[in-house]
Amino acid sequence: MRSSSARKIPWLVATAVALTLAPTPVANAGPADQGGETARATTRYRLLDLGTLGGDSSFATAMNDRGAVVGRDQTADGTYHGFLWRRGIMHDLGALSPTDINNRGQVIGTRDDVGGAYLWSRDTLVALPGGLRYPTAINDHGEVVGMKNVDSGSDVPVLLTGGEVRRLPLDSVSDINNRGEVSGGRATGNGFHASVWRRGKVTDLGAAAFNRSNTYRLNDAGSVIGWTFSPQQDERGTLWRHSARTDLGTLGGNVTHAIAINKRGVVLATSQISDGSVHPALWRRGGLTDLTAAGVDADADLADYNDKGEIAASIRPVFGIAHAVLYRPAHRS
Repeated sequence: MRSSSARKIPWLVATAVALTLAPTPVANAGPADQGGETARATTRYRLLDLGTLGGDSSFATAMNDRGAVVGRDQTADGTYHGFLWRRGIMHDLGALSPTDINNRGQVIGTRDDVGGAYLWSRDTLVALPGGLRYPTAINDHGEVVGMKNVDSGSDVPVLLTGGEVRRLPLDSVSDINNRGEVSGGRATGNGFHASVWRRGKVTDLGAAAFNRSNTYRLNDAGSVIGWTFSPQQDERGTLWRHSARTDLGTLGGNVTHAIAINKRGVVLATSQISDGSVHPALWRRGGLTDLTAAGVDADADLADYNDKGEIAASIRPVFGIAHAVLYRPAHRS
């Protein structure tokens, strides 16, 4: 229930590729690029501006399946606070910087004024136990995954469950679903692979060119989205379902970035069109749809996608100003 847009390909992984590795054959390759032809849009979207806390700008970071949106919002004095928008009301979360929200309305994040990870629930903000430094995702059972700083000075992925922190056998962590499955990545010696942890076992999802991949999100069915490289060293949005890998294709360009996946396996993404510009897109049933034809702004900063088909995003109504918005399905053909 959380955006991946800020978590691009890790620099340590990406920068090493061109210098140290040559392309390898792509196994289990998915569909080819869409060649600029997209699936016909079946949904039109109407735009709802979520407003601000009195200032000029707001930014969405995550959303739950009930349509509640969290993010950062400018107050009248120009400072930024966390916000929770729910049923038309903007709630001020103070110094919290939200990273995720579950369907119970629990919000996790960090604070501007002090270190550590925090949970907001029912108007109460509490520190999460176990020395968690950065909380990444929370499921509906209140289980949290994130990063913890250890004595060596490095950050390691951990799972907070039942009030206790458990170190995970991963090198990065991105999401947790309601079955307790955790998506992340793990170094493989000469590569880095998207991986899923469940009940003490890590499943390596493999990679494509350059032996590099990682995850962004997963749904309750265990379907995982993330990235692999094309042979030309471009990021390609990737779906792993039952461990089978599918390239999401493009809208005619070279790059696709996966952002969110709902329980139906529909993927929210951004993708290059043939002129190199980037458009919002949905992948479903094997094809990408350009959402600009459905009413979504071409330059919208996409944050999340839920089971109702709603899209949380930020747009720029004027230069230098951003507003958190919700795109709601208005019509299905």
